[in-house]
This record gives sequence, C-alpha cells and structure tokens, in this order.
Amino acid sequence: MLYQRGKEKTWWYRFRFGGRMVHKSSKSQSLTVAREAQRQRRRELEEKWNRIQKRTLPPTFEKAANEWQAGREGRFAPSTLTIGRVSIMHLTAHFGEKLLCDITPKAVEAYQEARLHDGAQG
Repeated sequence: MLYQRGKEKTWWYRFRFGGRMVHKSSKSQSLTVAREAQRQRRRELEEKWNRIQKRTLPPTFEKAANEWQAGREGRFAPSTLTIGRVSIMHLTAHFGEKLLCDITPKAVEAYQEARLHDGAQG
C-alpha cells in the first residue's frame, strides 16, 4: 500500500512480510520512485529470508593473496610477514590477474619451471 504523508506529500509504503508490518518512507514525492522503493525493500527482505546470495566472481590471485597477507598482520613475527610479502610478490607477477579457479596444477608447474629457469633456488 502506498500513501502520502506530511506537508511535503512524501510517499510512504506499508506491506506485511513474515507476519510483521513493514512501514517506511520512500523519502520521495514521486509515486514511481515510491513503488520502486517498496519493490526493492520487499525483494531485499525475501532474499534475506530465503538466504539467497548474489553470485560473484571468484577473486583474482592478487586480491586473494593480499587478503591472506592482511589476515596475518599482527599474528606473526615481522620477519615471517616479510617472507610472505616477497613470496607473494613473485607469485603475483605470474598469477596476478588470473582467477583462483583458473590456476591449475599445470599452471603451478609452469611457474616453477619459469622460476628455476630464472635462477631461483628450488
């Protein structure tokens, strides 16, 4: 149900969801905007109620590595964190923009061979 309130004729919406009344201002004087606000709020409640999560792409290697490193801050010695940063730097140069799900055992093997070819110690 949509209705106007106040001197400025702001549209409000009211509907029942999950046995409760949802009553909220659309903060707009436009009926079209109010309808859309009501529809969007109902959709948000339905998604939460049914535990529907929007799909997202898996993270890139670079993003996942940075999040992993950030989670280690304050829990490990500074020297351990430095070793992790250097290791991630080498891996990011090779895998940086790849999605995590695209990194295969063959890709890891190719990385190892490239590092050995560059003179890295195995």
